Amino acid sequence: MFEVINSSPYQFIAQNFVVSGSGRIEIPTFKTPTPPGYSDWCEVAITVQNHTLDNSFVSMNYTIERTDGFVAYKFPSKDAVPLFGTAQSGYVLLNGSLSYKWTIDYHYNTDEPQIIECRMYSYYYNDFLPLPDF
Repeated sequence: MFEVINSSPYQFIAQNFVVSGSGRIEIPTFKTPTPPGYSDWCEVAITVQNHTLDNSFVSMNYTIERTDGFVAYKFPSKDAVPLFGTAQSGYVLLNGSLSYKWTIDYHYNTDEPQIIECRMYSYYYNDFLPLPDF
């Protein structure tokens, strides 16, 4: 069982995206703060709307995969915690020596702007990333 409180206190990805309709977000390739040669759990969190969930949200799925194509985490899946309200979070085992990419496919039934918020946290310290302006 994972210890939730303070198990991954250091944020290393903090990006917001203004989207509408359907499309794909590709977060640039990244490495975790986990030391090279080690694997450790990182927490991933995503919100599909920065307000109360309404009927404009249809679906969202995403993958976190190594650059060689190995899928480290997939949402939705039998191992992923479901979407609760506007947010989904879980833990993914990542290796500090490898690079990863995060791809998000989204679908809203409106062209009104929506904000998708993406966060990733580690147990290992890294330089603080300021939160986006919106």
